[in-house]
Amino acid sequence: MKISLKNYRTIRIIVVIIMSFIFSQSLVLQNYIIPIFTIIVWSLILLFFRSRVKEIIADERDYIIWWKSALLTIQIFSVFAVLVMFVLYALRNINPSYEPIAMTLSVSTCLLMLLYWFIFSVYNRKWSFDIKMILTWIILIFIIIWAIRIFSGEDDWICENWQRVKHWNPDFPKPNTECKGTNITDKK
Repeated sequence: MKISLKNYRTIRIIVVIIMSFIFSQSLVLQNYIIPIFTIIVWSLILLFFRSRVKEIIADERDYIIWWKSALLTIQIFSVFAVLVMFVLYALRNINPSYEPIAMTLSVSTCLLMLLYWFIFSVYNRKWSFDIKMILTWIILIFIIIWAIRIFSGEDDWICENWQRVKHWNPDFPKPNTECKGTNITDKK
């Protein structure tokens, strides 16, 4: 059974609508297993229908455009994220909550660039499992884990019994704002 490209595109739109509905309902019901299962099932269904298309879905020109647009997107996002990160980090004295946001942008941008480098290396066929490469990856993983621990926001002032209490070792002074919302002791 072969299907046309037009029908395949219609099927893709229907799948997106169904997945959006399932995702939104799962989030409302606070069930996070269903979206994962849904992605797997609908991806397999789309792969099945894609294999049945009798026309050309994409040619070399499309792939070149995809690669160029992906590279440009990563470059623009990285520059923008770094600029925002520097601004938020500079303003951390005004509002201490800017610092974890800046660190999250910093770490996510680094991870994005590392992932891009890794995928580029694989596709460029310059990938070999020599000892230098293995040591490099071990060091990179160690640095990433260390950065996540250092910049995770664990060192902060938390609300306990409606007062600010030091949690670990924050490097900024106690905020002057009141503790609003749910306290940690209220959850126990």
